[in-house]
Amino acid sequence: MTPTDDEPFEDPPSDPESWSDEQWIAWLVATDAADLEVVPASVAERIVHSSAGQMLGQAMLGLAQVFYGPKEEEVIIVAEGNSDPYDDEPFAVRLDPDHPEHSTIVFRSP
Repeated sequence: MTPTDDEPFEDPPSDPESWSDEQWIAWLVATDAADLEVVPASVAERIVHSSAGQMLGQAMLGLAQVFYGPKEEEVIIVAEGNSDPYDDEPFAVRLDPDHPEHSTIVFRSP
């Protein structure tokens, strides 16, 4: 016996292949609707969405800032420059692997 589109079974069949996709969808929709009607809103949901709950939450965030200080978020700014990356170093080393005698070290004065 298979369910009709208007009236699905209470429980699914033991052989899942005996129902079509439409019958499974109808059964899922019917069982979801029944679950949504039974579950009342929890106390936590009512508090969070109330104005008093919002004020309490903001007060707790304010106390956390008082005790622990404000959050310090590090801001990193990256910009490309047109200089040699080693211009800021106190010395520059340029090695010539083909002719080691042409290698140089340049010391910069501050």
